[in-house]
Amino acid sequence: MTRTGRLAVALLLAAPTFVGSAVGSAAAQSMTIGSAAPPLAIAHWLKGEEVTRFTAGQVYVLEFWATWCAPCVANMGHLSELQERYAARGVHVIGLSDEPLQTAVAFLCTRYGEKQAPQLERTRYALATDPDRSVHEAYFEAAGLSGIPAAFVIGKDGKVEWIGHPAEMDAVLEAVVSDRWNRAEHEARARAELEARRALREAEARLKEAVEKERWEEALLALDVLVQDPEEGDLYVPTAAGILLARLKDDARGYAYVRRVATEHWEDNAWLLYQMAWLLSGHPQFPLEEARRDLDLALQYARRAVELDPQDYHCTMLAGIHAQRGEREAAVAAQQRAIDRLEALRPKILPEELERFEAELAALRATLARYEALGK
Repeated sequence: MTRTGRLAVALLLAAPTFVGSAVGSAAAQSMTIGSAAPPLAIAHWLKGEEVTRFTAGQVYVLEFWATWCAPCVANMGHLSELQERYAARGVHVIGLSDEPLQTAVAFLCTRYGEKQAPQLERTRYALATDPDRSVHEAYFEAAGLSGIPAAFVIGKDGKVEWIGHPAEMDAVLEAVVSDRWNRAEHEARARAELEARRALREAEARLKEAVEKERWEEALLALDVLVQDPEEGDLYVPTAAGILLARLKDDARGYAYVRRVATEHWEDNAWLLYQMAWLLSGHPQFPLEEARRDLDLALQYARRAVELDPQDYHCTMLAGIHAQRGEREAAVAAQQRAIDRLEALRPKILPEELERFEAELAALRATLARYEALGK
């Protein structure tokens, strides 16, 4: 999992959030392949052709994005190329943000990348904003989506042909435009997947209710189902461990669970080892009293996480555990490694991410200074 990815999914519950946990909406999914595309009641069109209704025989790409979303911004060149390639064949690309009009306008006045290309020129397709989120509700939320960028391909008869990441839709768009797309086949597959995830959605609803009412054993039963999800099951594991240790204060079950997770993922999942180390060393949102922490075990897991994947946040975790143990030199060394790892990413940082990057770097350096002062 990448630096940004580790925070991409959060436990959307009344209880405190454990980094990386996930609960999606339990609301019934009403938008899928084959659904009639709702009309576009868009508040503000920034550039390009306005679309208020879908014309028979035309194909539309509706992409949901935001000015703060780096992958969305990076993909704008690709969408521009698609618009130019298919314009003569009746394709209309629309990028839709739910941000205020002034935010989107300010974004178009900025520049992008090493060549400092003006965003206004770089985006050669229609852009609009939907601050009341009416279109987001009709499409994005109705389809049960949780991450951007996300795109809908709307076919020549006004029905949804495909839903997914815009970077993956080239072949789909070509097939739809060329009348080679088998909607029935993909609709059947989408509905089968939807049915297969019904038990997961029901478990998500049970988990949400259980946490809100602090029924921790019921929450664990729901989590037993959710951790089996082949796609996102790992994201629920830290929540189960946190409930056992911090909510139920059941050290026997909690530590047994943590050890089992670590053993099962010792060779392949640095992120889970990192989460277990964080929990055992005193996670701020699933706090353990000092007497109940196991810093030896936490150190073991943190070291392994760094061995598998020396990301800056893994190194920071390791440094923090060393600091708790009073191991000043080891803490300083691990924190410096975190700073070096983060600094190495500087050439890849987009202009719109630079302020946040510098703030994160400054925070790491402040922590380093605190560790250097230990014992003095």
